[in-house]
Amino acid sequence: MQRLQRAAVEGLMDGRPGTTLEAALEVFEVFASGSLTDEVYILDDVAGKRIAIAPTALKDKYRRG
Repeated sequence: MQRLQRAAVEGLMDGRPGTTLEAALEVFEVFASGSLTDEVYILDDVAGKRIAIAPTALKDKYRRG
């Protein structure tokens, strides 16, 4: 499991305008967590896929569509 600071993820997104949070983190899907506030967790093998768990506010900020 990898942990990223929220500020690092926001910096990553600032450097990649127009991309999705999933693409920037190189994961299949990003799930929202109401209890996380400052970190994003990346899990390498959940049912054979790489996923991320991010604070709800962060996921909402970069939601497309």
